[in-house]
Amino acid sequence: METDAFYLDRTVRLEGGTLVAERKLDGRDHYLHQHLVDGVPTMPGVFVTEIAAQAARRLVPQGVVTGFRDLVLDRFLRLGGGSDRAPLRVRATLRSGAAGRSVVDVVVTMDVVAPSGQVLVRDRRHFSVTVLVDARRPAAPTWPAWHTADELPVPDPYLTPGSPVRVDGAFVSTTGLRLHPLGARARYTAPAGAGSVFDRFTVPVLLLDGLLRLIGTELVDDRYVPIFAPTRIRRIDLHVGGGDVVLGGAGAVELFATPRAAALLGAEGGTRALAVDGTGRVLVQIKDVVGVGVGGFDTVAGRQVDWPVIGDVGRSRLSGRVGVVPL
Repeated sequence: METDAFYLDRTVRLEGGTLVAERKLDGRDHYLHQHLVDGVPTMPGVFVTEIAAQAARRLVPQGVVTGFRDLVLDRFLRLGGGSDRAPLRVRATLRSGAAGRSVVDVVVTMDVVAPSGQVLVRDRRHFSVTVLVDARRPAAPTWPAWHTADELPVPDPYLTPGSPVRVDGAFVSTTGLRLHPLGARARYTAPAGAGSVFDRFTVPVLLLDGLLRLIGTELVDDRYVPIFAPTRIRRIDLHVGGGDVVLGGAGAVELFATPRAAALLGAEGGTRALAVDGTGRVLVQIKDVVGVGVGGFDTVAGRQVDWPVIGDVGRSRLSGRVGVVPL
């Protein structure tokens, strides 16, 4: 059975609160050439939110996706290197549905297939997440303005030549990156226009990807800007509907991540990133991100450096000055 959802080409099974669907990575995924990991087009882990939202709506078609819980990003999903030999396999299970809320567990896997066609590993897991589907979207909270303070502009390490994670085009979703005593700030660029591939997305994945990069932002030893890759995310809340194309019409959107340096110090909880409109209304928020440093940019030497150079300095010099705001 064919579907019109971007990431769900073929429905293998749909019965008893269970969906199994498949989708091969192909020419439709040209946008991933603007997101490179070690030079290879790679799907950002947070894109699992769009895959999972599409699957959840197949099981709960009358609801609205309001959030995600317990994202686990096991491994990169890259174009090439065998990814064209087997489809993505999306398994969604309706775990509960009561009091106006449904809970759907989603796992995304792919077989590892040799050039001969032999299946070497079946259902190797890439991502897993729980989707919340509500009868209606709750009212959005507001975000208090940070106090006025000197802010330090820093370069975006994901735009620099030789970066292990390099973004371009629509993935350049932030600008005006700067450090405040309470955290990191930036502006959302609204990079996805009508008619682009992202017109078919219902989750603002480019915004979420930018917020995750913002969480890892710091200036270590007055020279190094880290490059950060998330591995787990406890919570994402969507306080407005629509993807990046819809949010592009929402006016100016400011991005905040707090506290400073927590993600770099291996904090298991407390990190928070938000997108806020001009009235202070929270559009999207991410909480409790765990990840790893994968490199960084040396602003003094003007070149990339390996993560151990930054990590060793960071642990010794940042641990006493982590900014905090109430969560």
